[in-house]
Amino acid sequence: MGSSTKNSWTSFKDKIDADRFSPYCVRMLDGSLSIDKTADKPAGAARLTEVIRALLGMSRAIVAVFVVAHAGLAAIFATGRVPDIRTIVIGIFACLFGTGALIGLNDLLDVSLDRRRMAAEGEAPELDLGSLFIHHPVAKGVISMSTGLIWVGCLSILSLSLISMLKSGLWPIFLLVAVCVALYSIVGRYTYFKFIFVAMAVTLGALSGWLVVAPANTTTFLLFGAWTYLWEIGGRNVPNDFNDVDEDAALGVKTIPVVLGKARAGKIVFWALLASFLVSLPLMVMTDKPPLFIGGAVLISLYLLLIPGYALMRDPRPQISRKLYNKSAIFPLVLLLLLMVNLLLVR
Repeated sequence: MGSSTKNSWTSFKDKIDADRFSPYCVRMLDGSLSIDKTADKPAGAARLTEVIRALLGMSRAIVAVFVVAHAGLAAIFATGRVPDIRTIVIGIFACLFGTGALIGLNDLLDVSLDRRRMAAEGEAPELDLGSLFIHHPVAKGVISMSTGLIWVGCLSILSLSLISMLKSGLWPIFLLVAVCVALYSIVGRYTYFKFIFVAMAVTLGALSGWLVVAPANTTTFLLFGAWTYLWEIGGRNVPNDFNDVDEDAALGVKTIPVVLGKARAGKIVFWALLASFLVSLPLMVMTDKPPLFIGGAVLISLYLLLIPGYALMRDPRPQISRKLYNKSAIFPLVLLLLLMVNLLLVR
């Protein structure tokens, strides 16, 4: 280490608190976090594994699987049959890459906020479905911002290429979702109405599965969009915000639980889920779904959405909201499996 580097490190070290926050992150005396660029990183296979876990964590690989299921569900709702194998294979990878890129973009836009949040609350256990890898790796110093940007760029190029192979006119949806993701990150500093943008992003992603196989000029297309939009608000976005109410308030982040309070937020969750359920009923009838599927979908909606949503309205605590979030996250996948079983039975 050269003398200038040593002097720089000595000056930096004088500002560090006694305890290291994480392997690559140190807490400064003023309470903020800073990346320790001199920290030793593992070598060889260990470092490669760490970087892979970081990239998959930044893109929420587990969540991306559920997004694929939602787009697949839309495609089958649109036509009443399973798409051909070419559409399935290309569509799966287009959706996985696109979702990974856009969730990764959100993570990069929120690096400063995530670092402030971690400084305030410490490293909490990452137990939700989207956090099974290294969560917020750029904020934690596991990978650099440039590495994150390259990852997002590569995934975007791959996704856009595959989207063009499926249907050339669909690529603007990817850009619209990216705009919604950016607005979600920016608007959250000023208003809780940021939920509009994340719900729109999720809805556009799901409807892309419909548009690959069928046109948009149908009432059922609009019903599917409304169903998805309300589900995202009541089943994922607002329940997820219950986890960080105190931290969000301290950091100036506007969410529905922060601004309106947990009790009113719990009511919004339940009524959004109930509205989503009611929209799904005419959708299933108008798309000629078999009675067995409709009955199963009603029971699944009750178990995964309405009952836990009602529980959160009665008891608006983070522990209850996490149960709702994790159940709601698998809702499209469970419905997709049910629908495919029904299609096999009626052949």
